[in-house]
Amino acid sequence: MTRLYSIGDVHEMTGLSVSALRYYADMKVVCPVRIDRQTGYRYYDFDDIQRLKTVGYLKKAGFSLAEITVVMEAASEEERRLLMSERMEQTQKQMKRLKERMSMMEWLTSQNPAPEAGHESYRIHQKQMDSRRVWMTETAKPCEVEDFYRQTGVLMAEEMADFQKMRGYLLEETAFMEGKKLAIEGSFISGGDCVSTEKNQSILPKGNYICMTTAIFREDKWIRALSRYFAEKDMRPRIILAVLKHKDFYNWRHSLYEVQILV
Repeated sequence: MTRLYSIGDVHEMTGLSVSALRYYADMKVVCPVRIDRQTGYRYYDFDDIQRLKTVGYLKKAGFSLAEITVVMEAASEEERRLLMSERMEQTQKQMKRLKERMSMMEWLTSQNPAPEAGHESYRIHQKQMDSRRVWMTETAKPCEVEDFYRQTGVLMAEEMADFQKMRGYLLEETAFMEGKKLAIEGSFISGGDCVSTEKNQSILPKGNYICMTTAIFREDKWIRALSRYFAEKDMRPRIILAVLKHKDFYNWRHSLYEVQILV
């Protein structure tokens, strides 16, 4: 005679809650082998218990109840393996998306740090830079940052697609040195393995750069400090870059840039 187990016994043997066992029965996933008509008590045999354990495994693997039913009712082992393979592929895609989200969260967390010591005092220093290959977007004439964004929407899409790469602005030299104001000629994102046309490829040259870290969009005192430095040294910039160091997502004017001026 086949031994039968009460719903309480099955709960103890599988770890599944009584409410879950009833739900699985109502949804025809695993039904009790017998229901007492007088008491309504449900009884399972040992085969049912093994099927319920399989349901538990599939649920932990992320299968929905509908998917579990399909797997359990598969016509053959080959069909079941195919279903499992499809689910594994879906899970791998989900893992990739989660890794991308985690990478974005880590980057967001790394931004908006305490301001770098000394940057408010407009500390000027020199730095040797290697050449850097970049993907460049340029305007027909120098302009302010809002106008630049309006003209170069394609770069913004690239920025969101690969947010961790080096990026920054190319500043117009005459406005900087003589007008003491910030005018943008172009924007760049590090080349690396990004897809771009030959037309958009540029090289930021190797050389000795005069550098200062500051919030370039907050005010213009730093421009006067740098232009005065060059006037006193009787030097003329060859190229002026503003490389993003820390992005402030809540007040863009407070984002920190390292101004790099090639001499």
